[in-house]
Amino acid sequence: MSEPEQLDLMDWLAALPPGPAPAAPEPALVVIDQSPDLVLLTRVDPSCNMRRFYSLALVTSLFGECGVVRHWGRIGTSGQTRTDWYGAAPEAKTALHALLRVKRRRGYVS
Repeated sequence: MSEPEQLDLMDWLAALPPGPAPAAPEPALVVIDQSPDLVLLTRVDPSCNMRRFYSLALVTSLFGECGVVRHWGRIGTSGQTRTDWYGAAPEAKTALHALLRVKRRRGYVS
């Protein structure tokens, strides 16, 4: 949990009336479709002066190849782009999901 989320939860707990503890509020979840065409992620850590973005998108070429376009960099810059091409859509979707899992493990959030 990041620092602002911890403070919000503490404020919520402090505002509760005395008595039995109610269930905690459900966090706002970002629902990602099973086959997203575009995913935008950010990673911000002010203590390290880190403000990064990472986006993943599925694209199709004129010749029917499917690809995963990655765009990353520091927030506020144009960043860098890389496209990996695959022969079929299921391969590209699998690659996109694998990259998404790796980035989420590294601290990127939607």
